Amino acid sequence: MALRFHGLSALNMPMKTSTKSIALVLLIAVACLSACRKEDHEAKIKPSRLIGTLYSGQSLEAVERELHLGAGNWQVLEDRRPLPSDPRPPFRIYTISLKNFNEYGQNGDLVLSFFNDQLMTTMFYPADIDSFRTVVEQKAGISFGSTGAAEIAPSTRVWVGKDDSGRSYIGWIDKKLQVVQDAWIQQYDK
Repeated sequence: MALRFHGLSALNMPMKTSTKSIALVLLIAVACLSACRKEDHEAKIKPSRLIGTLYSGQSLEAVERELHLGAGNWQVLEDRRPLPSDPRPPFRIYTISLKNFNEYGQNGDLVLSFFNDQLMTTMFYPADIDSFRTVVEQKAGISFGSTGAAEIAPSTRVWVGKDDSGRSYIGWIDKKLQVVQDAWIQQYDK
């Protein structure tokens, strides 16, 4: 039996062989499309403003330069990544804390989280949360309103929160990078 596609035959290959060949070609095509979509999705994420002069997507090295940090001027809170032998795509969460950081005229602790060496989240624990909240609203041109959250284009969510120990902070997260991280976890961390 020969397969015909727009007048072409599959050279009278046996059905079993041609079905396997077609399945293999389709499998390769789907794999290529999935990889291209993932790269395109990650490539389309535009940097979005976080705290101060920082933007999402900046590498640790770029943040060190921007904030004039020396190596070791921070405390590592989390460094999570698979073992080198892990066959899954790269995944790293690296979170650091900078003590006595000054932003908008207030001292506090700054926590930075990177996903695959891209700055994704910043949290600032100011000495006076109420006055810092007012300054953030003015500088960013936002209003937290009754929800305690606001948006900065293209993809930043800013919110006022409390951590597990009850300390107040203001956080910034790139929602698009968070979607990429969540998709990785959903797909590979089973």
